[in-house]
Order: sequence, then C-alpha cells, then structure tokens
Amino acid sequence: LAAAGMPFRDAYKKVGLDIEAGRFTPNKDIRHTHEGSIGNLCNDKISALMDNIISGFTFDKMETAEKRLLGR
Repeated sequence: LAAAGMPFRDAYKKVGLDIEAGRFTPNKDIRHTHEGSIGNLCNDKISALMDNIISGFTFDKMETAEKRLLGR
C-alpha cells in the first residue's frame, strides 16, 4: 500500500484493521535481496560472526582464576 502511494501510517492502520477483520491476504511472492531482509536473513554470516567473537573470549583463564579464588 505504501509503495502504491498510501502514507505509511494509513497503510499500517488499514492492514491492522484488515487482519482483525480476517480480510488480509499477505503477498508471499517476496523478492527482497538486501541483507537482513525476509528473503536474505544471512543467518550463516551471523553465526560465523558470533562464533568468531566467542572464540576470542578466554573462558579457560576465567575458569582457572575462579578455581584458584575458590580454592578448588
């Protein structure tokens, strides 16, 4: 609706009312390609980034220091 020229606020409200009334049928022909969009979530890149960051933590040093501190 917004892409067709309706102000976003009006389109948002209309879609909400249509959903409540059971009249809304979503367009499932999605062609988004930008990173993070519904059609291109980039979960593999997010997982790789998370793994890379986690690998930089020195959990073994923390665990050793904790054991020494607690006398274990």
